[in-house]
Amino acid sequence: MSKKHLLIAGGGTGGHIAPALAIGERASGHFTVSYACTPRPVDALMYSDLTETVHVMNPPRVDRGMKLLLPFTAAKSFFKARTLIRSIKADVVLGTGGYSSFFSILAARSLGVPAAIFDSNAIPGQSNRLASKFCKIAFTSLPGGDKGLSCPSVRTGTPVSIKMRQIPVSTARKSLGINEDRSVLLFLGGSQGAKAINDLALAASGDVSILLQCGNRDHERVLDELDGRENIEVKPFVHDLALWYSAADLVVARAGGQTIAELSAFGLPSVLIPYPFAAEDHQMANALAVDTAGGALCKSQKEAESGDFSQFLIQLLKNRKELEGMSAAVRTIFPENPAEKVVSHLLELL
Repeated sequence: MSKKHLLIAGGGTGGHIAPALAIGERASGHFTVSYACTPRPVDALMYSDLTETVHVMNPPRVDRGMKLLLPFTAAKSFFKARTLIRSIKADVVLGTGGYSSFFSILAARSLGVPAAIFDSNAIPGQSNRLASKFCKIAFTSLPGGDKGLSCPSVRTGTPVSIKMRQIPVSTARKSLGINEDRSVLLFLGGSQGAKAINDLALAASGDVSILLQCGNRDHERVLDELDGRENIEVKPFVHDLALWYSAADLVVARAGGQTIAELSAFGLPSVLIPYPFAAEDHQMANALAVDTAGGALCKSQKEAESGDFSQFLIQLLKNRKELEGMSAAVRTIFPENPAEKVVSHLLELL
């Protein structure tokens, strides 16, 4: 019996792409899997190993409401998605967020193909809320993640790639050339980087080693400001963060849903600094959910920039008992085996 065909649509940011890839990995044992994404550079990078099964769309924004869409661009995206679904004979469509996801789900509904969405945040995105009107089921991650959705939902947690496996600390640090006796701070601004996070990393002091994913747009400035500084490794983007996660004692990061899922998988304590201009302040909701569970400390960007944040981090690194408590708590914020749960429900749709 031939496998059914699953189309996973998600792109534009690492937070949409990473769960698409993680679910696709688990689903490949039951489905033939294809992907729909956007033309953004992050899509090309993260889908680079799957070029034969990846289909690029260039849809307009839907987060400002359907009335503001350019009608011809919207219609073109809709019919392109219909053509894709029919050409690959998709049996079910899963959207993981973004505009390519929305049009794929809308097209699936018009063809009578069952569709579902996944959202990793405590407040679902606008495109997912719109898309939920055309879905059979929604998969959510953090508490409150079903708010505003128009279809039944199940809380699965956020899947993480099977490639994101813990490496022994000593092995990871040796590979990175880090002294095993030094504490390691990891700074992450998400797949696009974040200037505010980069500045906090540059200002960090003390006898620590620093790992910084700074984003492409700020890479040159960060390198200029390092001015020969030692004990800091900077990369614009790290495709596989398993090595860095395994080496870290403490993470300073934005509060995207996928970042939180990866911190949970590695049991990493963190200080979460939500992006203050995120849609509907959803990153603050994400961070507070983890803070409430005891798995992280939530700081507003204003708080982090106004105080002696570097000293705060040094003191936190010295409090091993608190870090151990946060590590244990962050591992428990999601249900077990998120990807398997999603795949199981997708099979039920058929």
